Amino acid sequence: MAAVEEPIELADDPFQITDPIAAKPGAAEAAFVGAYERARQGSVRNTGAAETQLSMGVVPGLELRIGQVGAYGNLETRRKLGTVSDDLGSSDNGGQAAWGGSTRIGALYEFSDGRGGYPAIAGLMRIRTLYGRGKPAYETEAVALIGRTFPFGQQAIGTHLNIGWVARLEPQSGERPNRYLLNASVGQAISPATALVLTYAREQQERGDRDYSLIQAGLRHRLPGGRVVLGIAAGFGTTRDTPRYQLAVALQWQLSGGW
Repeated sequence: MAAVEEPIELADDPFQITDPIAAKPGAAEAAFVGAYERARQGSVRNTGAAETQLSMGVVPGLELRIGQVGAYGNLETRRKLGTVSDDLGSSDNGGQAAWGGSTRIGALYEFSDGRGGYPAIAGLMRIRTLYGRGKPAYETEAVALIGRTFPFGQQAIGTHLNIGWVARLEPQSGERPNRYLLNASVGQAISPATALVLTYAREQQERGDRDYSLIQAGLRHRLPGGRVVLGIAAGFGTTRDTPRYQLAVALQWQLSGGW
């Protein structure tokens, strides 16, 4: 019953925002995300994507994360795969759907848990391997995670900000070696088990492409039993190089509550 009474997280999948609170030692969670995107232009408009992630608390304040993303369609709009290498070719220009994937391994370290009126602050470091029709590319990602919750009984409001830097290792000719990302969200709890979430995600793209810019809205709801959280989101891009619209669903399953 204690797990059911804990307030639901106001920033997490399927929204493109990361909460700065690390899992307790021994706690483990598996997440599954599915998404459909419709591009604004090009002969290939549809993209389907699936993502899995396993996170586990190791010691107080430290959480390990392993994830895999796969997608098929117009990969020019797939932010979570990174920018598409010139060697992969553009699905827009080639007139054919393309497949791609990304393996991510990293760790989240919590500097502040947000108690005492201070915001919660954490750092997320990951290395990513990008797959596709060309040779694999490798990237490192460093993100500062900041969050603040304002309690109003069951109607708590949470604000979150992710600021990050992505560096591509051994970039090909014409590829941008470094990119920034900026994600922000506001979450409104309407009960201990349900929250409404609004997010904005922005990331720099390759030279000649407009920044990835997406607005999402939806909800997260903890199912009876307290171990499973269901999230749904709908979003739209604000530039020609981002999806006309996006639909996403996430299922998070708490495997262990910790030691």
